[in-house]
Amino acid sequence: MITGLLALVPSGVIAQTLSPGKLSAHLINSYTIGVSNIVAGHPRVLKILDLGSGMLQAARAYKAGTPTGQIVLRIYTPKSYPITDDPAVSATNFWTTVLQPPLKALSASDRALIDYLEGPNEGDSTPTWQSLQAAQWFTTFWTNLSPLIAAAGFKPCIGSIAVGNPPGTPSQIQSNISTFVPALRQAKSLGGAWSYHAYTINYTTDTGVENFYSLRYRQFYGQFTSQYPDLADMPLILTEGGVDQSGTPSTSGWQARGTAADYERWLNWFEHQLAQDSYVLGCTLFEIGNPGGWSSFDLEPIAGWLGNYLITPTNPPPAPMGLAGVATNATALLTWTSAPLNPTTYNVKRSRTSGGPYTTMATNVSEGVKATSYTDTAVTNGGTYCYVVSAANAVGEGSNSSQVTVTMPNTSLPDVIVTAVSWTPNPAFANNNITFRATVKNQGTAPTPSGVTLGIGFSIDGGPNVTWSSSYTNSLATNASVTLTANGGPTGSSTWKATPGLHTLTATADDINRFPESNEGNNAMSVKLSISSGPPQIGQITITTSNVAGFTFSATSGIQYQVQFKNDLNGGQWSDLGADIVARSNTVSVSDNLSGLSQRFYRVLQSN
Repeated sequence: MITGLLALVPSGVIAQTLSPGKLSAHLINSYTIGVSNIVAGHPRVLKILDLGSGMLQAARAYKAGTPTGQIVLRIYTPKSYPITDDPAVSATNFWTTVLQPPLKALSASDRALIDYLEGPNEGDSTPTWQSLQAAQWFTTFWTNLSPLIAAAGFKPCIGSIAVGNPPGTPSQIQSNISTFVPALRQAKSLGGAWSYHAYTINYTTDTGVENFYSLRYRQFYGQFTSQYPDLADMPLILTEGGVDQSGTPSTSGWQARGTAADYERWLNWFEHQLAQDSYVLGCTLFEIGNPGGWSSFDLEPIAGWLGNYLITPTNPPPAPMGLAGVATNATALLTWTSAPLNPTTYNVKRSRTSGGPYTTMATNVSEGVKATSYTDTAVTNGGTYCYVVSAANAVGEGSNSSQVTVTMPNTSLPDVIVTAVSWTPNPAFANNNITFRATVKNQGTAPTPSGVTLGIGFSIDGGPNVTWSSSYTNSLATNASVTLTANGGPTGSSTWKATPGLHTLTATADDINRFPESNEGNNAMSVKLSISSGPPQIGQITITTSNVAGFTFSATSGIQYQVQFKNDLNGGQWSDLGADIVARSNTVSVSDNLSGLSQRFYRVLQSN
């Protein structure tokens, strides 16, 4: 009986067990110092793009030190297949012209490094979720490609689903996933996995938001549990992940949208989310090795942190630092800003007596984007409460932080919140001058002070205010509301000149704290603001011999569109042609089977 395995490794490299966490990296081009740091952390999964010398060097080092780790390979290709092509023939062509040639050029030892093979990336090469017909095409493509991958000795990693896809309503998402079930079942039977790209768009730790973005895969597994229980443990590899607003290399990634500490805290939170999902094998964060091509996504500045984060801790974490408390109406808000360690959670403790003894109020509190926080609602106005926080990891709990004392207010105060945000023109396009407005409600126990401005600040993507409303000075009674329109801004203009892309518009009431409130932490409301470069324009429509109509329309990357049709312009309602489409470039291709029809009219609407 074999009781152990000995792996031959290069001098100075010690084969170790896998990282306890699921984070890793998506490697491109070069074997950098940062890549070596991540490899030394023994991640469970590592992804490489193509088979250049840097990628093979990384793969060899990874397998030498982490022999049970899994490598996912993607081969880049500009090749694409329209929906009018036969999907089975296209799958064979993809294998013989894209995947097979670079693999055949490998030595036997290098070939053995590769565990999983990906296929077309995010639908760049094939139809995917543009319509039910496209989903059926994609399913047939994969049911023909997976056996070819398996026959060559690799495990298929199918799908490579772009963030926010399949698009549409929950029922439309389920319809697309149901269509793909045969391909999933086949891949599972071949020892394979499937792939989703788990990006946060708005850089949040709100699961209500992230369940549509970085955690969207949970919707798929919820459907599996109820409809396809044999797929409830289908292995999933998140072969891209991190922060991405619209796919723009220099402005969409984490470096352009926060500090390294912000990203590390988000990753700590994300790691704790992944730990809840046993079917997730790992997440390869995009990217490292190609800073010139993807400057704002480059992981090199945090690669040392990530490598250390992946390693199993040997000591409990130190006491948290920077604990602060803010009293509001029957609520105490605690925040602290300690740098995240692998993987750290926090315990919040409270006492009515300075110095304790303390009662534990919460455990397993994880990092936030800017800081870690806990809201204690089990407090009474007029009372005084003393708090400490401790950190915990797999080894144990560390010591308590220094104490913070929070004294609750004992007077009636207003509490203004934003209940609605709107703008004109709507829809808005690039270079439009947009006017924002917001509805503010006073839900407190006292009116706002008369003669003091009740202001609203409007900001874009978490930046400073671009416009504001500052003319309302009347008292706003308890439970009363008022709608305020922007009338000024830092440039003297009351409008914002729109830039294309998917933005987050935030309206904040009493944004510069002109008067005290019972709750200072609930003044803001954020909504999506989609700005297209211009109205979508439909190009020339072509008809194939099999009576399939095809056309493209102009689009803005990251914006969601809905294609609609009518068979008679003089009557009836417009009908949706498939699910909503999230544009990944400045053009979107559409196809439609016109069997039995003499004419059909199309239009494209911006749907977000």
